[in-house]
Amino acid sequence: MELRLFPLHTVLFPGMALPLNVFEPRYLQLVDECTRDDEPFGVALIREGPEVGGFAVPYDVG
Repeated sequence: MELRLFPLHTVLFPGMALPLNVFEPRYLQLVDECTRDDEPFGVALIREGPEVGGFAVPYDVG
């Protein structure tokens, strides 16, 4: 199984709601594809790097 990731400087817990302001083309595409395919996406906590532009390094899971 593959899960698309949305990197943020935010910790979320299961069932928690978070309004997102999606404006970057790559994340607009992510949300559009997940909505179209009725698939979830994950929010990954960023260890370093920017949320906007460039590449972010997520924390390891597990």
